[in-house]
Amino acid sequence: MKEEMFNILEKVTGADDFRFNEDLDLFAEGILDSMRAIMLIVELENKFNISLPPSEMNRDDWNTAAKIAMRIEEKINA
Repeated sequence: MKEEMFNILEKVTGADDFRFNEDLDLFAEGILDSMRAIMLIVELENKFNISLPPSEMNRDDWNTAAKIAMRIEEKINA
């Protein structure tokens, strides 16, 4: 699951820096912005057949690849 999520993140952002540092702040580094975050959410929802409501999308909870992977895992196992 994690590798698939990383592939989606790389496809959406065009960057792979997070693969070397999963705790890299994607927003601070300019890898993710509001538009890419929406694109990422749509791709993740489609790939993993989960729902990621905007009300659950706090930027600080989604600012690293490690946090995104953890959240996806939680949703899959819910």
